[in-house]
Amino acid sequence: MTAESGMERLWKDVLALQDEDGRGAALAEKRVREVLSGRDAFTAEEEFLLTTSPLARSVYAEVVEDLRLEEAAFVERFRRAGIDTVVAYPLAASSGGEPLEMSNADFTVRLQKHPSSEEWVVSVILSDRVRDRKIISAGDWLTLVDDQGVTWLRGQVNTYGEIHSYGLSCAEELAQHVRMAGFRLRVRPG
Repeated sequence: MTAESGMERLWKDVLALQDEDGRGAALAEKRVREVLSGRDAFTAEEEFLLTTSPLARSVYAEVVEDLRLEEAAFVERFRRAGIDTVVAYPLAASSGGEPLEMSNADFTVRLQKHPSSEEWVVSVILSDRVRDRKIISAGDWLTLVDDQGVTWLRGQVNTYGEIHSYGLSCAEELAQHVRMAGFRLRVRPG
């Protein structure tokens, strides 16, 4: 347990004394889920609602907990099926060529330049083994994050067991980092 500062206690007291005037009901659970899943961002009005409505904050807290439980269940399903959600790019295998691929037995992460622009494409390709076990299916949302928590890709799995993100402009610098230092990526529910 961590000790609260005087300012933290003050804010908790102020927030606890706020009256609910019913406006908090305008912030739907589905909307909070979209934002927390990274598919959208709160509007200024929604942010204001979160700061002024105990009901809106309660909905937010419930969705945070639901997403935490869903991710834990997702990871447990993968663990029980023996499916690895981490892929590492080994330094020794660095060839410097394209596409840059990182694979394990369960999925491949590919980073390559877009054929008609200066931008990059990041792809996650699920193995047949993962698709056959039906742990992830078409329409499921997945997020690809690095070991620093930076999101590289978020999207729905297509019918081929793939997710692609186009237009990543900073990937060249990231690809250089991957080639030089190695990299760990993990898949998690979207």
